[in-house]
Amino acid sequence: METLKVREWICGYLPQPHIVDLEYHVPTLRKEGFDMFSPTIRYVENGYEFNETSLEWKEACRNLPCFSAIWWPDYSTEVIEETINGEPIVIQLWIGWCQKFLGRDDFPGGIGAEVGIYHRIPGQPPPSTIPFMPQKMADWMLARIADLGDEHLWWPYPELGTELEFEMVNPKTGETFFHAGPQTTYWLTKWMTTDSYDDYKKAQHGETPWFSVNYNLRYKINGKVYEWT
Repeated sequence: METLKVREWICGYLPQPHIVDLEYHVPTLRKEGFDMFSPTIRYVENGYEFNETSLEWKEACRNLPCFSAIWWPDYSTEVIEETINGEPIVIQLWIGWCQKFLGRDDFPGGIGAEVGIYHRIPGQPPPSTIPFMPQKMADWMLARIADLGDEHLWWPYPELGTELEFEMVNPKTGETFFHAGPQTTYWLTKWMTTDSYDDYKKAQHGETPWFSVNYNLRYKINGKVYEWT
């Protein structure tokens, strides 16, 4: 049986992330429907390769809660309480280098950012399974969710119908690195592939931040401008 062994950074509910060795049996992934759809849309823009989460992946994830411990070195997160259309919401942001887990080229990842719109649902029972994820990854996620409790969880809010847009800004030059959206969605994502990012850095002649997490994020929710620096 073909086995995929991966060493990955995992950030648990403790403040310090750690490395774990994960082993996946590829036929099992296919049996669980893991290959039934592509997690990403991939395309070329201005000569650089990009990817973003597919509509199918967003739909599959809409029943999963999010939490503040989803981050790892060079991929930071920020959680913001806000009110949109009279509704209390949670905005969760990510920026930096998102690794492509499982070594799969069709997985989301690269240098980029995410803007997610969530809300708290007191008493909402956590999921008992995550059928579209590899079992060991799903078990890790489910254990973290169970440990946290619903006061530390927020759930996707596609019903709000937010229009999202963002741009990553190079802090050394003040110029836009790239732009995403606008999209009507609860979760806007976009990453440049690592190979294309190497090309971008060469074109900037060293005028890029040392770590990807140091880019600035300027984003819009229903036209209102926010900034994370």
